Order: sequence, then structure tokens, then C-alpha cells
Amino acid sequence: MLATAAATTTDMGWDFVSELQKLKEEFNSGGVEAGRIWLERKGDEWKQFSLNVAVIGRSGVGKSSFINAIRSLTADDEGGAPVGVKETTVDVDRSYPHPTNSLLKFWDLPGVGTDRFPRQTYLSRIKVDRFDFFLLITADRFTEDDTWLGKEFAKRNKKYFFVRTKVEADISNNQQARRNKQNEDDVVRDIRESTQEHLKKNGCENVPVFLIDSYKLQKFDFDLLKRRLVDDFPKLKKSALVLSLQATSKEMVNLKVAELRSRMWKAAALSAAVGAIPVPGLSIAMDFGIVTKQSKFYLTQLGLDETSLKRYAELTKTDYQRLRTIVYSSLGGFEIRTIVDFCVKSAALVATAAAEEGLRYIPLIGSLVAAPLSYGGTYCALKLVLDKMERVALEVFECAAKSAASACCD
Repeated sequence: MLATAAATTTDMGWDFVSELQKLKEEFNSGGVEAGRIWLERKGDEWKQFSLNVAVIGRSGVGKSSFINAIRSLTADDEGGAPVGVKETTVDVDRSYPHPTNSLLKFWDLPGVGTDRFPRQTYLSRIKVDRFDFFLLITADRFTEDDTWLGKEFAKRNKKYFFVRTKVEADISNNQQARRNKQNEDDVVRDIRESTQEHLKKNGCENVPVFLIDSYKLQKFDFDLLKRRLVDDFPKLKKSALVLSLQATSKEMVNLKVAELRSRMWKAAALSAAVGAIPVPGLSIAMDFGIVTKQSKFYLTQLGLDETSLKRYAELTKTDYQRLRTIVYSSLGGFEIRTIVDFCVKSAALVATAAAEEGLRYIPLIGSLVAAPLSYGGTYCALKLVLDKMERVALEVFECAAKSAASACCD
């Protein structure tokens, strides 16, 4: 039993055993229905966390463009932040929710040190304690006011990054200004080193710095910034952030797949709970319903549904039909029932794996419900679906990356 529990913990995350114990307690106190309600509530728990990211900088540094880019939107989309040459940040209560999770908000905040927002009142004006994370943004050099603000965040144990935008424009300007044009990588290295040296002189040497261009998402540090944002986000809210952000890179696919795998046991346990109800045909129907619902969730999370795929093609300037062909040839289309049938081709394979998976967890779920095959079957089917979708998502992003590289060479 101890060996099995250890293996389970390794495969599914450190919280599996403790979560399973809570599930047992629900069953013991309220029966199958109480357990089912608990499982469904746990599955949607990530939607209940408010996530607030402050994006701070002077007018014209590209805050609005960044807020749109990290939400996979443009200024013309519904909910897009307005982008223009005039100042658009005039208050401290302007936020932009993520299109797939309204509780994840990016706040467009003015920079510190102006007549309207002096240092003395800045932290109280922005209500500093309401934010989970801070991104200090500039399009050139970080000012003394920027580094002062960063050090104030550090005093309050607040996480923050420095972000330099419009790097593509910096490269273009550099090449136009020099007779002997520098290699693009050399320009980026010089910008990074000079920025880090400047921050070090101002007491911010250990703070991550990211160089990005909000219109060239596959270049520079944009994907790395998203990854570090997840890594450094408050622990209890990491899962919510991973599931909220769009899968727009290999790194985000890997993060999402790991999170989705860690949640599989909950859906499988729900299937097992239903398997304990002695109603002919109920378990089979419920199992397929659970797999279908979770598969639809996987599809949107990995950006393989039509809406997400079109948005990604537009943002990366990739031919949508090329991406659509990849999904169609690998998954059989966008229809969930078709995809599930396509991924779970062999009933015999699922049945065999179900027996193995169910028997593996008997020491843990046997006293809970007498339905290890139902648990194993659902878990195995979900694994097959997610494994397939992961491969397709990586193929989609590889195609987009090649398209972007080809465009750069033209």
C-alpha cells in the first residue's frame, strides 16, 4: 500500500493522497452524491481565484499592446485595450480581464514620478496590496523612479519583473544608425547587458529582466516571461494562471499538459463514484460523458478549437488553413465526439489498460467504491486523448514557428 501510494504521489502530484482522503470523508459522510458534488467542485476550483497583474509604465512604452498580446487579443478585438500615441492611462482602476477567465485581470497603471502620480502617494493611490504581481515596463531605459518603485515592492515582499518592450524597433534603429550593421543577436545582447548593468547600479541587480516585442511574440523573451510569471506567481494561484493563459508556445503547452494530467484522477474518481450506483448502463453513459466533457476542456486549453486556432493564426501571421489541416488530419476534426472516437480507437486497448489502471489503485480507492475498472477506464481514455492532443498542439506551434522564421528570411 505504501509503495502504491508513493507511486501515485509521483505520478499525480503531492496532493493526490490528501485529496483522496478528503474524497473518502465526503463519501463516508454523505454517500455517492456528496462525493460527486465534491469532485465537481474541486474540478472547477481554479475558476474561483482572482488574479491581478499590475502593468506599470509611462505613457507610450507599450503597456496596452502588451496587455493585448498576453491575452491573445488585438486592439480591434472586443475587450482589447486601446492603443495609440496619446496617453491612455489616466486612472488607477482600469483593468482588462482575460477572455477565457474574467477573474484574471491585467491593470494598466501609470508610471510613478509624474506631477499627477508622485512617489509620496503612489503606492496608496494604486492600492498596492490588491495585486498579485507587478510588471514594470519601459521602451528604453528604466528611470530612477522605476527602480525606486521596484525596491518598494521588494520591501513589501511583492514579486515583480522588469520588461523592456519594442525590441524590434530598437534593432531596426540600431541597424539604420550604423554603417557596419550589427547582427540582431548582438544588438539584443547589448540591450540586455546595458539594461542589467543600469538596474544593478540602481540596486535592482537580482530582478529578472525580459526583452519583448508585443507584435513579435515568437521572438525574444515573450514566452519566457509567461513561463516565469507562472513560476513566480503565488503558489495557491499558479494552477489558475496556467489554465487561464492561452497556449501559444511549446512551454505553455508543457505547463498546461502537466496541470491537466494532475487533474485526471478527479474525473476518473467521479466515474468510479457513479460506478458504485447499481443502475444498468448508468456507469458507461456517465464515463463517456465525463471523457467528452474533459476532452472539450483539453481542446480549448491547448488552443486546438476553431476559435483559438484562428486567433493564434492571426497573431502569428500563419496561414489558418495549414493549422486547420494539422488538427483535422490528426484529430479527425473539431467535433468532440469524433475526436474522442479518433483518439480512443481500440476498445480492447482501453479495457486492458483500464484493468491495469484500476487494479493499480485498488489499495487507495477500493474501500471508497467497488469500481476500479470504471476508474481505470476513464483515466486511460483521458490519458489517450490528452497524449494525442499534446502531440497535435506541439505540431501546430512548430508549424507556426517555421512560418515565422520563413517570413523573417523573406
